[in-house]
Amino acid sequence: MGQFGYLFPALVFFVVFFATGKDFLLATAAIMLVVTVQVIYIRLKKGTVEKKLFITWLVLILFGSITLLLRDPIFLQWKVTVINWLFSLLLLGNQLLKRPPILKTFMRVVDSGENKEGMPKLPEKAWIYMTYLWSFAFFFIGLINLYFVFYQDEATWVKFKLFGVLSITLFFAFLNAIYVAKVTSHRVKNTS
Repeated sequence: MGQFGYLFPALVFFVVFFATGKDFLLATAAIMLVVTVQVIYIRLKKGTVEKKLFITWLVLILFGSITLLLRDPIFLQWKVTVINWLFSLLLLGNQLLKRPPILKTFMRVVDSGENKEGMPKLPEKAWIYMTYLWSFAFFFIGLINLYFVFYQDEATWVKFKLFGVLSITLFFAFLNAIYVAKVTSHRVKNTS
């Protein structure tokens, strides 16, 4: 699933929230519906759903359902922290167990069929550094989310959920791209 596929549910939540006069519960139901349709569509189309989307969907259904049942936005707001901390722990735990970097596998899946040249060959140490970078990024997003949950109003949190999380993710992607460019250019210099 492309980046827009991950961004689309947050965009739907944002639009429904503001179009309905800041109805958090209706926006919650909308995002739950959109992600469920995505999961079903991808399952039917590809036969399998990638783990990141599936975990996100499960946590969304759990926290979204509690939000709707108790009519309290705090549960869905916590989802951002929970899901990002889960991804952070998954990356870090995998690394500490000395397993092959999950990022390497994920990048190969994303890269398949889209780039004729393929992913640049990176040393294992580079994958380890990128794993730590993304583990920190997910932890940081979860932590910043708590600030917006507890110290800002719902409308500000909704804006953060769409624009803030996206901006932070793009910032870390930019850092990652700079690092990959540095590593690959260094490898090219050393082989010539």
